[in-house]
Amino acid sequence: MNAPDACALETASMLVLSTEHLHPDTAAGWMAACPWACFEKGDFGWFMYVCDDPGVTETTGVPLEIRSALHVARRARCDWIMWDRDGPILDELPRYDW
Repeated sequence: MNAPDACALETASMLVLSTEHLHPDTAAGWMAACPWACFEKGDFGWFMYVCDDPGVTETTGVPLEIRSALHVARRARCDWIMWDRDGPILDELPRYDW
């Protein structure tokens, strides 16, 4: 069997962040109503597409911690954010007690 052509493979990069960077109210409500692709990751997090449409992401109602995380993800050229309770904590992002 031949190996797949590397040019035919599509990959995506993912920024992993601690759920401590999400306010508990955001996690409890807003994440389920996220206006772009966002999926629960079991009981302990989410997968969120890094939406690049400022008309959507910079509108009223998008929590500051989400907008901040999106900026970090874009800077790192990531396509997705994985919010995980055991994920890394970044000094530049806000932290919230759960």
